[in-house]
Amino acid sequence: MTVIDVDTHWEVDDFDRDADPLGPWRSELPSDMIDRLAQAIAGDLLESLPEAHRPDGPTLLPSLIAMAQARDGKVQLHPTHQSTAAERVAWMDQIGIDHCLVNPGGYWQLLEHLGPDRPLGVSRCNDYLAEQLSDRADRLHGVAVLDFTDLHAAASELARMREKGFRAFFLRTDAGQPPNQVAFGHPDWDVLWSAATDLGMVASIHVGNLHSGFGRWADIGWDQPGGAGPTALTRLANSQTIHVAQNILTSLLYGGVFHRHPDLTVVLQEVRIGWLPAWVTMVSRQSMSNPGLGDWPFPVSGAEMVRRNIKATPLPGFGDTEALDVLAELPEMCLFSSDYPHQEGNADPINLYGPALTELDDELRSAFLGENAATAFARTGDPL
Repeated sequence: MTVIDVDTHWEVDDFDRDADPLGPWRSELPSDMIDRLAQAIAGDLLESLPEAHRPDGPTLLPSLIAMAQARDGKVQLHPTHQSTAAERVAWMDQIGIDHCLVNPGGYWQLLEHLGPDRPLGVSRCNDYLAEQLSDRADRLHGVAVLDFTDLHAAASELARMREKGFRAFFLRTDAGQPPNQVAFGHPDWDVLWSAATDLGMVASIHVGNLHSGFGRWADIGWDQPGGAGPTALTRLANSQTIHVAQNILTSLLYGGVFHRHPDLTVVLQEVRIGWLPAWVTMVSRQSMSNPGLGDWPFPVSGAEMVRRNIKATPLPGFGDTEALDVLAELPEMCLFSSDYPHQEGNADPINLYGPALTELDDELRSAFLGENAATAFARTGDPL
């Protein structure tokens, strides 16, 4: 049985000066770690708040400050980790993982500060990750970041990174909207979806790229008498990612992308999973022909497209305790991941599931741990 981990990260605790992919802009980027974490966790919400009621990093994240003071004074969200190809493959061998998709580390989230230089920063981040993985590119497969201002240029960057061994790429939103203000389901995006399937790459909807548009919903009076305090903001900030992910998926489905590109695979990462069965049921029913909604315009049903083209990976360490229940209901849609080395993941991810995973029948367990992912790549004609 081949085991494929579709969500790991390449964390770097400290860059060598010459190796830092964002080195040319370092003086222009947020340098305070607590402010950077606040931006990563709740930046979309903070930008929607009136400036006078916008908390700074220490106010927003007091628990991280307290943990740092009790430990070594260093503010961090995840355990300190310095990824290397040798370390990663040794860990995979210990767990029994054959292949990993490797997302960039948290440094990729600083790209949003670059403005017109973002395309260059994107290329540098991709080149950096490719260099780190190059020694074991047979098992470590990078996930590219892209700039979507020019979709033809994005497709070219995708081809460039496929030559370096990458097998996936991030999608993203800006304030809840497509990054180039054109819906993902619009035919203008077909140049990217065609490139992805021709190159044997999958698209990733990762929680770190789902920036919501809160508008007036952001101002809940957290700092007013009777208000709920700053921790209410972090909870609110993390309440909308599911809806943003759903908007992307319904745009792809109803825009006809899965009809025009039947070999495309889109993977949900760290977007929870308990909501997925009800959503699949809803959009499957909405895809049926009826007098109110009209005829379904494609020969393949919406239900079949959803189950064929959309995949999701549960993360028990992130609260997906119903993971195996969802697997039982949607066996062809679920993929295995660890999120290593993040704290919501687990260094022993297969055993995290406990006896319940072992008790699954061999066919379902094999599908979850690797065969569903392998099928997605094989469908493009470029097996992993």
